[in-house]
Parts: sequence; structure tokens; C-alpha cells
Amino acid sequence: MSIVIRKLVAKELYLNRWMMAGTAVAAALAALVCSFGATAFNIGSLAWITAVIACGVMLALYGVTQERKEQSLQFVLSLPVSIRGYVFAKTAGLLLSYMVPWLVATASAVVLVLASPDVPDGMLPYVALLSGFLLANFSVVLCAALHARSEAAVIAIIIVTNMAVSIFMFVVGALPGIRDHLSGPVPVWNGTVLNVLLVEFLVLAIAVALPLATAARRRDFI
Repeated sequence: MSIVIRKLVAKELYLNRWMMAGTAVAAALAALVCSFGATAFNIGSLAWITAVIACGVMLALYGVTQERKEQSLQFVLSLPVSIRGYVFAKTAGLLLSYMVPWLVATASAVVLVLASPDVPDGMLPYVALLSGFLLANFSVVLCAALHARSEAAVIAIIIVTNMAVSIFMFVVGALPGIRDHLSGPVPVWNGTVLNVLLVEFLVLAIAVALPLATAARRRDFI
């Protein structure tokens, strides 16, 4: 990895530092709110999901779309870096920018499940699946932003992926292998959970690799 690519990755982390910190704090506080009863759990859960999703949306819009709109990409590509190198740096930088608050959010949710007597430990696999889906969901949004030729296309993808979160929660939560253990005293990592995790990992891997295979080859990338 060249020093220019490393600098571009570091630039993303620096530019997004306040968004990363704000999302991490918001998600941790939302998880804390969940421990204060049923109503607080519903409010905190909604705030937790909103914080994580909003972070991904902002990173995609301002990290890719806005940069292209302001034509600052032309300056970046005047540096000794190829389009493929830029796409790699942009993907890695924004993915890391998202993963930092995502890890904090996931850890806070795990601590909530394991430490709160009012939240059954059986919810832990569902929390893991939801967190994995949010990460895979962001990778799809980022992949779309790197491929899209217009801001409208990116917004359309964001709307679809945001709707997918609710669909995922209802569909996966209704699977017998997960539903039957949500209220249990111990987490159950059965085949259903592992299969969903595998699908999430495959989506993540494809969405991260695809821009390097396609977007980086476009001559009209700017």
C-alpha cells in the first residue's frame, strides 16, 4: 500500500472523526436507556438503530456523493494514485469510519443484553444478527454510492436499504430457530443464526470487493 493511499484513508478518518464520536456516544447512551424498563427499551432501541443507520447514510452522502459533486475528486486524482487506488482508499477509509462507531454500538448492545436482568440473554444472537446486517447494509450503500452516477440514485438506494432494516427485523425475528429462543435464559447459536451470519458476511464481502472490480475501471468515474 502506497503512502498516498494510506494518507487518503487517514484523511477519511480525520474528516469523519466527529461523526464517528457522536454516533458512538449516541449509540452507547441509547443502549443505556434501554435498561430502564419496557418503554425506555423501545425508545432506546429505536434511537440505537437510528444512530447507526444515520451514520452510514451521512458517510455515503458526504464521503462519496458530495465529494464528486464538489469536483474535489479531480484534485485527488491529480495525485500519484490510480482510480483503483482511490477506490480502495475511499472504500477502506469510509468502512473504517463506520466500523468504529458500529463496534461501539454493537459492544454496548451486547453489554446491555448480558448485564441487564430485564433483557433475556436469549436475545444476544438476534443482536449479533442485527448488528451484522447493519454493517452489510452500509457496505451495500457504500458500494452503490461508488457506482452511482447521480445523487438521486444514491438516495434511492438509501431509501431501499433503510426499508430493508425493518423487513430484516421482522423476517429474521420470525424464524423459528431465532424466535423460539429470544426470551430464553441463554443465547442459542444454532444453524439458523449461523446461516444468517454467513449470508451477511457474503453480502459484505461482495459489496466491498465489487467497486474494485467495476467502479475502478470506469473511465467516467469523475
